[in-house]
Order: sequence, then C-alpha cells, then structure tokens
Amino acid sequence: MSAPRQTSQKTAVSRAFATARRPLSAAEVWEAGRKLAPRLGLRTVFRQLATLVTEGTLVIVHYPGQPPRYEPVSREHRPHLICHGCQKLFLLEMEAPHLSVHAPPGFEITGEEVVFYGKCPDCAEAKTEHRTPNMERRTSNSRLGPG
Repeated sequence: MSAPRQTSQKTAVSRAFATARRPLSAAEVWEAGRKLAPRLGLRTVFRQLATLVTEGTLVIVHYPGQPPRYEPVSREHRPHLICHGCQKLFLLEMEAPHLSVHAPPGFEITGEEVVFYGKCPDCAEAKTEHRTPNMERRTSNSRLGPG
C-alpha cells in the first residue's frame, strides 16, 4: 500500500498549524491555508481536519460559546488562553500544574482542562489606542450606578 498523496491543500492545512502555533478553528485554518493554496475550499478543510483527528494527529478543543478548535496532539498538557477581544485561543508556553482532585464516590475523572481568559497583545493594544479620557471617565462612572 502506498503512502497517502500529499496535495497542496493538505500541505496548506498542515502549514496553517505550524505557522500559527495555536489552536485554530476551521475558518482560521481555511483563511491561513488559502495563502498557500488559493483554491483551497472550506469543505476540503473540514475533510482534512476530520482525517487528521481520525488519524490522531489533531485533537478537537471545545469551550462553551466558542467554535470547535483543532490543535496538534502533544504529550504536554498546556493551559489555554482565550482572548475576550478577538475570541482567539492561545496556548500557554508551560505545562498545566498537576492537580490532585478527590471526586465524589462513583465519579470517574477522565481528564481536565485549564483555561485563562484575558486580552491578547493585539486586542489590549487596540483598546488603549482607541480609549480617550472621556470614554475612561464614562466607564468609571457607569460602574457606580445611578446617582
């Protein structure tokens, strides 16, 4: 049996992850992949992602209110960062600390996930660039309530 053929579309999907170095949604893979293979279709991206998950090369990352993201399988358990501004998902460059959890009787723990929320550098910079003293004052006053 011969090895699977490596097409420009498959290469583009693989390179999207290598370039981004963070979990990506199918739309993000498609956008990045089209830079290498302009004719790359969204259906092709979904098929390729499904194949890579089935092969065990990628895993799906699910968070409430977020689209499914895909990331390469790793032996490290690294926490995720979710940006409140752009909704992108990032990996923290350290392993998650080991937690010792005592589950209720009969509950089998099969995994854990560590996630932090905040603003990525681009969104944090954009917020400070567009903020004016008047906007800052209104934001501060609105926290105090009516009065």
